[in-house]
Amino acid sequence: MKWKIAPPTTTALLMFMIVIVAALTYIVPAGQFDRVLDEKTERELIVADSFNYVEQTPVGIGGILSSVFGGIVGAAEIIAFVLIVGGVFGVIVKSGAINAALARLIHRLQGKESVFIIIAMTAFAMGGATFGMAEETLPFVAIVLAATIAMGYDRIVAVSIVVVGVYAGYSAGPLNPFNVGIAQGIAELPLFSGIGLRTVLMVGGLIIAIHHTLRYAKKVKLDPSTSLLVGEKEVETDTTLLENLTMTRRHKWIMGILGLSLIVLVFGVLKYGWYLGEISALMLLMGIVIGMIAFNGSFNQFTDEFMKGAAEMTAAALIIGLSRAILVVMEEGQIIDTLVYAVSVPLGNLHSVFAAWGMYISQGLINFVIPSSTGQAAVVMPIMSSISDVIGINRQIAVQAFQSGDGYWNMITPTHPVLMAALGIAAVPFGKWVRFAGPLVFKWTIWVMIILAIGVWTNWGPF
Repeated sequence: MKWKIAPPTTTALLMFMIVIVAALTYIVPAGQFDRVLDEKTERELIVADSFNYVEQTPVGIGGILSSVFGGIVGAAEIIAFVLIVGGVFGVIVKSGAINAALARLIHRLQGKESVFIIIAMTAFAMGGATFGMAEETLPFVAIVLAATIAMGYDRIVAVSIVVVGVYAGYSAGPLNPFNVGIAQGIAELPLFSGIGLRTVLMVGGLIIAIHHTLRYAKKVKLDPSTSLLVGEKEVETDTTLLENLTMTRRHKWIMGILGLSLIVLVFGVLKYGWYLGEISALMLLMGIVIGMIAFNGSFNQFTDEFMKGAAEMTAAALIIGLSRAILVVMEEGQIIDTLVYAVSVPLGNLHSVFAAWGMYISQGLINFVIPSSTGQAAVVMPIMSSISDVIGINRQIAVQAFQSGDGYWNMITPTHPVLMAALGIAAVPFGKWVRFAGPLVFKWTIWVMIILAIGVWTNWGPF
């Protein structure tokens, strides 16, 4: 029997990391910082110059096996939130309202290609920035592909409108529960605090993304030989996708409820400090109302679609638990503070702005190894938030460094499932895509560095 060697999946990689981290508990000296309670923020902060080595407590096989259970239990609140939101969006997607709204936009903007690109990318960015849309955008790739081909563009433009559009919002994520929400929860920051500067980041990032896409699209339309896909096999597109979608009154009601829920979400978070429990309740109420409208009052069909949507998030939920298991092993082996100390020493010798940039670049590199936003947050945020305490940087900077390094770099990460699935649907080779997206990620990086510098200089707080 021949063994087939294949790149590890995210789940397999996380399991390997649990074993590797357990092995490190035998090698890396155990250590601890002193911690004090900040009465103003009600969170524990590291005392910068208090690191001391302590007695080694290595983690054995039993600890490795039990860490998975401990990780799932430790991340229970986040996992519950992810499952509920996944179930609700399963209902929304099944209603067909978003598909119909997109098809209507395409028909109304025929002959106004640039306007369509601007509006569509903005809409996807809003979905990524508020409700954390990512995988949910994949069904739209085929619809947008049919439209862009009819407009005289190539398949790269279609992927950019959907995927670059959604990640322009997702990566800044002023109200994104799946990256900033989880990261801030781990960093013990008020949920969705720092929304003002993140909104500035999103607007600037979206403008950069739209300009980059429009510039390429116009060049291809004027001269098809400039397309990066020249020489690639032509792919047939199903133009009937645009013909079979009609925006009904029911769809309008659903889109209205979705918009109203977003307004209530923003108000609740900013006015009353809503956290995961309250937001989950709002999402569930929205899902029930939309389900009743979409499925003619059939509560059974609503629950069926809710369960299907939640089931699709099971893998993401388990990844969160496995990621947290890594933290469980590091805590039991008492090496997390040692690693924080080791990383903080060189960063502490840098100016705060350069330290923030270093945190961002490191997150982008980590994203190639752990492409899951929720999984990466669970692994790195305990370390990143502690490092920020030691070197004297606001924890908002640590959250933003994680968030941007995770999100924007997804566009050039070959292990990122959403990107690779979209490229597969549009039959765009990854190498050709990187030639398009690489310069965009560089532009985004310059913009992120400017925002991080502003955050450091202003001691970025709630807004």
